[in-house]
Amino acid sequence: MASTSTSPNNVPKANLYTFKASVWGAVATIGLVEKGYAPDDVDLRSVVLPKGENFAPAYLRINPNATVPSLVVPLADTTSAEVDTKFRALNDSVAVLEFLDSSRSQQILDARGETGTAPAPMLAPATIEGKAASDALIALVHQDDADPNGLLLAVRDEKELEAAVKGFHGTFVKGRFEALKTYRAETAAQAKGPNPRDSAITERLLNWYDERLLADAPLYNTFIAGDSTAQKAFIEQSINLWVGLAKVLSTLEERLVGPLALGDQIALADIHLMAYLARIFQVAQGLPLAPKGDEILAVDAAFKHPAIAAKVTNAAVGPKVTAYWQALKQRPSFKQEYADGLH
Repeated sequence: MASTSTSPNNVPKANLYTFKASVWGAVATIGLVEKGYAPDDVDLRSVVLPKGENFAPAYLRINPNATVPSLVVPLADTTSAEVDTKFRALNDSVAVLEFLDSSRSQQILDARGETGTAPAPMLAPATIEGKAASDALIALVHQDDADPNGLLLAVRDEKELEAAVKGFHGTFVKGRFEALKTYRAETAAQAKGPNPRDSAITERLLNWYDERLLADAPLYNTFIAGDSTAQKAFIEQSINLWVGLAKVLSTLEERLVGPLALGDQIALADIHLMAYLARIFQVAQGLPLAPKGDEILAVDAAFKHPAIAAKVTNAAVGPKVTAYWQALKQRPSFKQEYADGLH
């Protein structure tokens, strides 16, 4: 999984591990377009999350968090033919996007004599105030209180839960659980090897699988085992995520400058916000009785569910967020990333 390829000048390429339907994986692929990278500048490697490929031992060596995206990049001082190339892995969307931003700038292109290539606008704000505002917006959409991955699996009542168990939710959770059990069993079979160092690595890996299975137990108990106590707790947790989303959208309404997050120029925050809002609108459009063809109305309708309305009043997508979303949808990066639909 960690194999590498080289560019025509024999410099090893970076490898981007992601999944097409990943909300935060989209940050990396949107960033590649916004920064003007050519399609062959970075090798894309698929990690199929519904099959639990992110739990494979080979991938855990790259990213012990078992998340995507991961960007494996050659260290600059080890890319010559005279030395063995060494690599480092960046294992979250914030770090990955910052690296992609800093690695392709107009100054770098001019130094290389690459004047005929696509522009490379800097996404990092140039001022201290701009950086602080961008960082705050990124932190806002990455908080656990309105986690977009949690909202993807969220159910607001028992009727939604019943449908979810039979649909995507149940299939996804079952795939994760079976992958974890399979990889753990395969690792356990290697636990009694003759090499003490290998045994220590195997033991750490077994502990990792045990901890992950424990962490995933609420999902398993809700969607597979049918435990009523777990299901009740999961519904309550889901409702709280929607309440958290209402607060996030309210904060965005206050902070967005327009037409983009910080003004006229696209910034790091815009890439994260594009991915986040795309996921939120996808989730809302998939809910029962959601208005068809209008993402904004779908979210507004979701907030009117009695369990959510009882906790937060007048929740809605505001006019500034609505205008911002329309501006994002016009960007070539959006059209490329979401050509097959929101995710």
